[in-house]
Parts: sequence; C-alpha cells; structure tokens
Amino acid sequence: MGLHVAAIDVAEDKLALARRLGADMTVNCATEDAVATVKRARGSAHGVLVTAVSVPAFSQAIAMTRRRGTVSLVGLPPGDFPMPIFDVVLKRITVRGSIVGTRRDHQTKGRPLESDKRGLHPVNDR
Repeated sequence: MGLHVAAIDVAEDKLALARRLGADMTVNCATEDAVATVKRARGSAHGVLVTAVSVPAFSQAIAMTRRRGTVSLVGLPPGDFPMPIFDVVLKRITVRGSIVGTRRDHQTKGRPLESDKRGLHPVNDR
C-alpha cells in the first residue's frame, strides 16, 4: 500500500517488536523528540494511531499530522487532553475516537486467527 510506518514508544522492547514486525522507523520518545524525528525523516504523517494511555502521546499525534491527515485515538488516558484547536482547524485534521475492546477481548477474539491460512497471527506483547 506504500505506507511508511513509524512506531513511537518509551519502551525499547515494544520498539524492538515493531522493528521485527516491519516498522520503517522507531522512535523512543523518552530520549528523542518524536515529532521532530518523524517530520525530519518522513515529513508530516498522513495518519496517526494513538494506543498509548498518555496525554503527551495525544499532543504529539496532533503535532506530527499533516494537513488533512487523520488521528485515531484508541488509548484512554485519565481526564482530558488539550487539543490545539488552531492547528486542527487550519490543517483540517480529522480526529476520531475508536473503541476496540479490552485486552481480554483481543486475547480471546484473536485466537481464530492463529491458524489463519493467510499467515496472519495475533501478537500479544504481554
């Protein structure tokens, strides 16, 4: 599909998993500026999927998204997060929420894929 995947996390084991699964680049946002690193390497992102339960991750996602890009929010950090309305409106960024179930849902629903003839296999890093 021509997509370039950048995986961003604070845990080296998760970044190693992303590399094993084919991520084009990984960024440890505990030691690097994730937004600057992604923009320098690939320009702004067309789409950003946030699974972290971290308010800074939500802000980074908005900051690295290109004009008319999409940010999908899956992680649920406690409380609210500030959204830079100016950036979202001027860049026409689409922000979507997505509920995908609990960790247990994924563990039980992923089992039928284990023998998938297309070679798809669920990955559970826990």
